[in-house]
Amino acid sequence: MQRLLILFISLFCFENANAQDSSIDFIIKNLGVNVDGHFNEFVITADFDSDGKLNDIAGTIDVSSIETGIDSRDEHILEEDYFNAKKHRKITLKSTAIKILKVGSYEVTAHLTIKGKTKKITIPIAIEKVDGKYKITSYFEINRKDFDIGGGSFIMGKTVKISVTHYQDI
Repeated sequence: MQRLLILFISLFCFENANAQDSSIDFIIKNLGVNVDGHFNEFVITADFDSDGKLNDIAGTIDVSSIETGIDSRDEHILEEDYFNAKKHRKITLKSTAIKILKVGSYEVTAHLTIKGKTKKITIPIAIEKVDGKYKITSYFEINRKDFDIGGGSFIMGKTVKISVTHYQDI
């Protein structure tokens, strides 16, 4: 069964979160087959006002923490034609605008930087209170070619589906 990818980026060190429950997963087609993976090290920080409204959200992912289940593939993904991890060690996301759609539902405009290229993206974020924590979830897609990942590969899909789940203390 396919795992849903959880983005942007659960991040690596959590000051106010349960890192074991947070995750950043992805899915991309390669040779027509879905390849899934996740990042093991990341940090996500969300700022809320006193009423529990999301004011700001940011994340940083350690690129070298990628895991797809095949060690040789993971090593190849870190090379120059993919993430170029020696030069670009982090993936970052920083919100620039947050629009409330309804209670617990937001549209976040953010700058996403991968491999030294920054693009403005808009992602949906849902927030609910669960066991004394904020549970933050987001499901979105990016085009890998926007960030020059994988070069001109024709066997790899251009759409990357990302799923993020993050828990942060209230």
